[in-house]
Amino acid sequence: MIALVKMNIRLLLRNKGFLFFLLVPPIVSAFILNIQAEFQTIKKGSNEYVIVERESQRDKAIYGGDPTSFIIKVYDGSKTELSEYMLKQMAATGMFSVCRYDVTEMSEQEIEEQARYDAFNDRSGALLYLKADFDQAILNADYDAAMQIYDVSDDERQELFDQELTSVLTRIAQVQQMVGEDTDAILEVLDNIQAEMPDKEVSVVATGKQKNLTTKQMSQKSLMGYALSIITLGFLFCGVSVAHTCIEEKNNKVYTRILLTKKSERDYVLSKIIVTLLIAVMQTFVVMGCLMFSHNMDLGIGYGDLLVIILLIGIIFATLSLVTGMLMGDVMNSNYAVFSIWSISALLAGMYFPIDDTSAFIHALSNLMPQYWFLNASEMLIVGDNGAYSMLLYVTVAYLIVIISLGCVGLKLQKQEN
Repeated sequence: MIALVKMNIRLLLRNKGFLFFLLVPPIVSAFILNIQAEFQTIKKGSNEYVIVERESQRDKAIYGGDPTSFIIKVYDGSKTELSEYMLKQMAATGMFSVCRYDVTEMSEQEIEEQARYDAFNDRSGALLYLKADFDQAILNADYDAAMQIYDVSDDERQELFDQELTSVLTRIAQVQQMVGEDTDAILEVLDNIQAEMPDKEVSVVATGKQKNLTTKQMSQKSLMGYALSIITLGFLFCGVSVAHTCIEEKNNKVYTRILLTKKSERDYVLSKIIVTLLIAVMQTFVVMGCLMFSHNMDLGIGYGDLLVIILLIGIIFATLSLVTGMLMGDVMNSNYAVFSIWSISALLAGMYFPIDDTSAFIHALSNLMPQYWFLNASEMLIVGDNGAYSMLLYVTVAYLIVIISLGCVGLKLQKQEN
């Protein structure tokens, strides 16, 4: 067994293609993980949450707003300092992402039609229409004449939006009672009150199965997805390189000579699996070596957790590519097969973009992809959920059992046909 393993390792290390996939994908993955330190160093305080300005009414708010916040799409027909203050106060809470559209040139009927369209074609939590006479209506406490609110989702944060809006309007009314109906005087007092208040920092925690990620955590998860996608490509092609040695040994009668030494077919396959596991360990060490040169990297998870995730997903995909290549029995076809597996599985697992709003069928397919579970485990570790460890173990064991079982059945059927 040791002789077979050593022989395979020596053959692989002479293969330039194998060396490329052994070194380059882990290095690229480590680089991707490292770039997050370059653009996530900004600390968001209450003054840094701003109104997102959108040019066209047809621009979807979800593309400009923060998907982790409750998105408010505002049709601003007033464009006054008082409406500006109210929207800034909503955005400053950190709970809401305010996207404003200038509708001063639109009629109320056109805005009504636009709101009806956006209710079904945009992913906003609420639609808020500020009417042209907003200032005067607010000062007269005629809120129905000042604005129109469209509830277009069943998000539980809708209640928080209503409470915060009521709080801002109440604050304006209280200041109005002190200084009268002079808008400039009202805004001056409100600004003085705001200046005396300490800055707020929003912290998001995970409870139960519901995980709400901050913008920084969303970026960390996205980069983790990109990095895992690249390194799984390396695992797959390193694993298929081992399968290529099986194909060549079979074609050159080496496999037959090995069996004549009284080594069983099971021992031969087991030696290939051991080589595949060693390759996964080697690639993990390459990533570890790259990360040792990164001192300011903020992954959201520990280095040890990251390396465990990489090692386990590497074992799954390297084994999968080995079994695929052995079953295909042809070098070119096995290359096509593993590349197809990599591209389709990464896409369905949500490695490149979120799939939360896709159909139930896509969700079902996503649950079959190993990357989905590892990305989900990364998210759990980012928010401090220790249940990720048991999930990683169960998922790894389950996929290995399925892959090896299917491989054994496939090889047995091939043997019967031959």
